[in-house]
Amino acid sequence: MDRRTFSKMALGGGLLGLFLGAGKSGGAGKDFIRPPGAEPEEIFLATCARCGKCAEICPLGCIKIAHGEQGLAIGTPYIVPLEGYCDLCMKCVEVCTAGALKPVPKEKVRMGLAEIDKDICLARKGEDCRVCHAACPFYDKAIKLENYKYPTVDPDYCTGCGRCENVCIASPQKAATVKPRND
Repeated sequence: MDRRTFSKMALGGGLLGLFLGAGKSGGAGKDFIRPPGAEPEEIFLATCARCGKCAEICPLGCIKIAHGEQGLAIGTPYIVPLEGYCDLCMKCVEVCTAGALKPVPKEKVRMGLAEIDKDICLARKGEDCRVCHAACPFYDKAIKLENYKYPTVDPDYCTGCGRCENVCIASPQKAATVKPRND
């Protein structure tokens, strides 16, 4: 088989994989927490210019850029709350000329949803811990204290900024974690 035939076959197989959905779930960013104002994942992947301006301007450095192992999501921005939370400054939205990140009021941002594992939460183990509650930018709205002691997440207010996960003092595993909403 000559080089040209091989190239055509490889390209055709790759395109066929895209049309049949290969790489759509695991490699296409479904597990990523996107920056504030991100369009729904399919539109986001098609719109993002992969310029990296959002990561460059982020004052907290919480925005990372996906690499080759992320498939179709390569070059797109995402946030890892364990490494750094989003303070909702919205500077990333301001520099996004492609329109993949749209302006949205801070209280309407929905990047992800925090979850608190009751088996790991120190407050549930009898410790006097309210770190996630105190750190939440939407104090006593996104994370409320059940019986004035146990943190619980209100999905109507949680932005998914990741601050709770970032500051959680439970170790070695965090009790507060943020998952992408994907809705």
